[in-house]
Formats: sequence, structure tokens, C-alpha cells
Amino acid sequence: MLDHLVGKPSANWKRTQVILTLLFGIWALLKGKTKHLPRSLQKWNRLTVGSSPWKIALGSGMTYYLLQNLFLLIGLNAPEPLTRLYKRSFYRATWILTALDAGFFTAMPIRPVWLRHFCSVLFSFYYLIFADAAEERVRRVRATISIDHMRVSWEKGATNPILNFFSSIQRPKLTIRKTMFMERPRGSSKNKLPSTEFLFMYAGHPDTLKDQTTVFLQFPGGGFVSMPPSCHEDALSAWAHQTQLPIVSVNYKKAPEYTYPWPVDECFDFYTNLVQSRGRMIGLSGKQDIKVIVLGDSAGGNLTAAVTLKILSHNQEIKTRSSLKVDELPLSTIQVPDGLILIYPALDFEMTCWMTPNQLSVLRSQSTNQMIRSKSLQSLLDTKDHLSHSSPLSMVPDVEKASLWRRALGMTPTTTTTTTKTNKNTLPVPEIKTDYSIQNQSIVDHMQDMSQVQDAWGSARTAMTSRMCYFNDRIITADMMRAMAILYLGPHATPDFESDYLLSPVVAPMELLAQFPKTYMICGEKDPFVDDTVIFGGRIRKAKHQERRKREENEELPFDPLLDDSTIQVQFLEGMSHAFLQMMTFLPEAHQAVKTIGDWVLEMSAAPSSSSCSHSDFSSTSDESSVSDTINTGLNGNHPLFVDRNIPSPPPLSSTVKERIGAHLAEIVTSEKDMMSRRKSNLVSGLFTQKVQS
Repeated sequence: MLDHLVGKPSANWKRTQVILTLLFGIWALLKGKTKHLPRSLQKWNRLTVGSSPWKIALGSGMTYYLLQNLFLLIGLNAPEPLTRLYKRSFYRATWILTALDAGFFTAMPIRPVWLRHFCSVLFSFYYLIFADAAEERVRRVRATISIDHMRVSWEKGATNPILNFFSSIQRPKLTIRKTMFMERPRGSSKNKLPSTEFLFMYAGHPDTLKDQTTVFLQFPGGGFVSMPPSCHEDALSAWAHQTQLPIVSVNYKKAPEYTYPWPVDECFDFYTNLVQSRGRMIGLSGKQDIKVIVLGDSAGGNLTAAVTLKILSHNQEIKTRSSLKVDELPLSTIQVPDGLILIYPALDFEMTCWMTPNQLSVLRSQSTNQMIRSKSLQSLLDTKDHLSHSSPLSMVPDVEKASLWRRALGMTPTTTTTTTKTNKNTLPVPEIKTDYSIQNQSIVDHMQDMSQVQDAWGSARTAMTSRMCYFNDRIITADMMRAMAILYLGPHATPDFESDYLLSPVVAPMELLAQFPKTYMICGEKDPFVDDTVIFGGRIRKAKHQERRKREENEELPFDPLLDDSTIQVQFLEGMSHAFLQMMTFLPEAHQAVKTIGDWVLEMSAAPSSSSCSHSDFSSTSDESSVSDTINTGLNGNHPLFVDRNIPSPPPLSSTVKERIGAHLAEIVTSEKDMMSRRKSNLVSGLFTQKVQS
């Protein structure tokens, strides 16, 4: 209270208030006289004579607890903004993560390392009980979060021996697990570059390692600032056991010590060395070319896409110089990855509030795509419908069941809106009563009937990005995104967000996106980065459809299997947000997601190598806006291209793998179109027809 009186939030003022209160209480206990108390308290004192001290203390505590929660009991508390936003299991998982973060933040100042590790877990148990205090503690830390706080929060599972022990006993056993190093090429730099550390894992028999021909390469996430491969061991161990493939996880250098573009260049050098050595650097025989499947989550998804784009750009430069007969050519083309798996990737550093018309066009086109219809993508579109809720900031439907207390007190919301028409040529005017129930009406209910101006609203571009829609996310807040972006770019960066596709792969040119290998993406539908997933996947589809249409018109150009619709798939996890792979210990759906991703890896490893697919026939494509309608045609496999060109089909997967993928997806995943239908039945008409049901 004192800090509020002086008008300056300060820990010193609050500390002073606590000390003064305690001193006054101690003085009253030691020197206070009963006769000086008010008569009501004197009477209460006589009634409690003979009571046990513990009863008096318990009664005092219960009285305080009652007063603290009085408004909650009678239904006058503030509304909960996260109601119905997350799936129940995910919300429980975030409760545990928040308690752990609060406990570890509280123990950070403790100097003895062993004591800090113990107190971190001990304090976390305290915050599990006092969840509101945990949320407040984490909120305050995140408001001015530092690099130390980020690393303590995100690396606690690997650095704390207590948590690491309980995690390790749940992981499958590996036959090989070791940390290795790769020397980077000097290139144009005169100084020797520091070597790259990586974690190598293999669950098969050591004697079979040299005969492997497929490598599973991971670029781990961590906001570009933290989380080495050891923080991802739960998922990596499960994939190693499920796929029986050698797994390599790169511990690239992190910001702020190594800022952009260092991580991109380091991961590019690592991938190049891996394919050029044919896997000899990790123990493979090297007698034949290897297949490489690259996976990245969050920031690692950004690096995975950036490295792929850098490879494609390198190969295209060779083609261009070769056609111009330039003498100085790069050494050789680089093998393109055989498959990409992007898990809740962060693909756009342009952190704007509003979606551009092109981005909305991609989102709308995905909503009409029969291959990817999902309630989750519909749900994503509903969040862009800012005027159909009682609050423009609401991310969930305005469905509220009146509490028992509200019904007992006669506070059940009632519908009080009536419509009056003047004549045929006059818009109907709603008459809305000015009572408390108006808070449950959507914004459009405060307007005139919009049916006659729906066409004008249909062309509106007032849709906010998912970063702004989910700025209250319990995992990745807006403050944390700002901090990560600032640290990754560094103090001297002058990036061009509209064209630097190694920083923001979502803006990559269409001619490069058309050459992308098989790409599977998975993301939580409530993730602040969900727009990146939808837009990037949509742009890849557009690029491939445009190139396929060009090849259909020009019979001299051969068809490339990489242009098939099956080479790009996007799935969403219903009711979940970011970092679900880090919750395998207490989130059942995370295990199903890991199994689904493992099956994707098996599918990609069984397909023909991308090195056998030619990329040299790709040429420059026209502007993206000219092909906004191409995504709606030829997606059901009945396009004339599939009949007239005799396109060879990829080898079929075994029925066992297909059944596993279907089972895992059925349990946890909702496709894009399911997400669409849940968030918006129609992008425009839903804005004018949605009614709030109480």
C-alpha cells in the first residue's frame, strides 16, 4: 500500500510496510491492553477465552482467506482471460512449468550450487500450491527478462540434477550417446573458426552403424539464446529408439555471444560437411551418398528453413553462372535434404500487429483447400474476427455459463436485444438496453445490421497476427519474443525484414520455395507462431502449384515429384501452444506428437532420395499475388496434370507405418481445415451472423 501512496512501485516501500506492520503487531501483543480495544472486540475476546491458541490462529487465517476471496465467492471477480483457450491437459502442463519457473527464478540468487539446485525444486513445490503467486512472480520476471533468466528457465531440465534424474529414468536406453566436435572450414576468414559441438545418439547395435544410409539431423530450438541438445533428450531418445536411425543434434553457438547470421552459417557448414563426408564423421562407412532428414523446433525450425534456402540459393547460383558461362563457379552443388520437419517454427522476424493483404489471402486460400480443412485452422481464422466477440481482444467464443451464485442472486444474463424496422429502404436498427448484460454482446451487436454492407467488410484487412492475438500466452509472451529478437539480431544489425529470407524464411522468393523437399510441419493451434506455419506452408504450396502449372503448359519441361501435393503437409495440435516437446514428462499428448514425428521420419527415409530429383529445371516465377487462386485448384489429385503427364507415384508406405501415423494423428492432431472450421465457419459471413449464446 505504501508504494501506491507514494506513487512509485518499489520493493523498498513494500518491505518498509511489512516491517512497520510486524512491529506494530508485536507491540500490540506485548503492550496492548484489552480495555483499550473497541467494545465489539472486547466482547469477541470474552467469547474466545479458553480457546486453544491454534484454533485462534486458524480462525484468524481462515477469516483473512475469506476476506481475500470474498468477491470470488459472490461472483464479482474479474473474468479469467484464458478460459477455454487451452486444452485441459496443456493448461495443467503450463501450471507445472510456471511453478518450476517461479521456483528456479526465486532460487537464482543462492550462491552454493548444490543448495540452489535443492531450493529450486523445493520452491517449485511451494509455487505448485500457490499458483497465483507463481504466475505473478513469472510475470514480473518476464516483463524485464534477461538472458540469465531465459537460460535458467529453459535449461532447468538438463542443468538441475534432480529434474534430470527423473527425466532420464523415463528415456529409452541408447547404445551410443556421446558428444563430438566438427572442425569448421576456414573459408574466407583468416582466423580459425571455433569447432561445432554436437550430440550423437544411436539406439541400434553398434556394429550396424556403419551400414546406415540415412541420418536424422536436428537443429534444436531455444529462442536462439539457449537450450543445447541435452535439453531435447527426451524427444531425441524416443526418436532414436523408434526410427533406429543415427541422430545428430547440433549445439550451434547462441546469442548474444554469437548473433545472426552466425548460427545459420554454422548449421550450413555442419550440414555441408556431413553430406560431403557421407557420414564418415559420425561413424558411417561413407561408401555411398547418405539421405539426410532435417528437423528443427521453434528457433531450430527457423535455422532448418534458412539452411535449406541457403542450399537452394547456392545451387541456383551455380545454374545461373553455368548458363552465363562464367569461369569462376562455386565448387559444386550441395545435396538438398531429403525431408524437412518443422515443429512450431519461428519464421518471421517482422513482428507487426496487422496481417498484410497477401498473408490474409494465403490464410483464406488455405481455408478453402479441401486437402487441409480443419477445425483448428477455422479456429485460427476466428481469432482474426476481432468484432465478433464481446471484447476485441478475446481469442475464444463468448460462451459463458452463469455460475450458481449468479443464478441464486438473479444475475443470469438475459437477451435484451430487439430489432426495429422503419421501412424497406432503411437499415434495421437494434435497440440495446443499457444494463450489465450488454457486456456479453458482441461488437457487431452494437452496430447496425451489417448484411447490406457485408461486401465492404469482406475486403477489410483488419486482422491481427497470431503474435498479437496470443500475447498473453503462458509459454511465449510478447516480452520474451522481443527479448529473443533483440539478442539474436545483436547491436549492429540492420536487417531487411522484407527480403532477408535467411532471417525470415517466410519471405523467401517463390522460385526457391518451389524447390523445397518434402516438408511436414506441426504446431499448436494456440501458438503465437501459428501464423508463420500456415503462411509458410501456404506459400510453398503456391510456389509448387505455380511451377507445376508452368510445366503442364510446357511439355518440354519434365515433371518433378517434388511438385506433388503430398510433399507439403501441415498439422495442428488442438488446444495447445508452444514447446509441447519439452513437456513429455507431464503431457500425454506430447508423447503422441513425438510418435507422429517419428513416423514422418520413417516415411521420409523410405522415399527415394531427393538427390535423384532434379532441381535444375526450375526457373524464376512471377509475383506471388498473381497466383493467389492457384491454391484452390488441383489439390484433390484430379488435376489434369495427374492424368495426362503419367506422373510416377512414390513408393507406398507399409500398412503398419500408415496405421501408426493415422492412430497418432487421430489422438492429438487436427488438420488445418479442422482448425479453420472451428475458428471461423466463413471468414466474412461469420462476422455478421455469429450470435452469443448464454
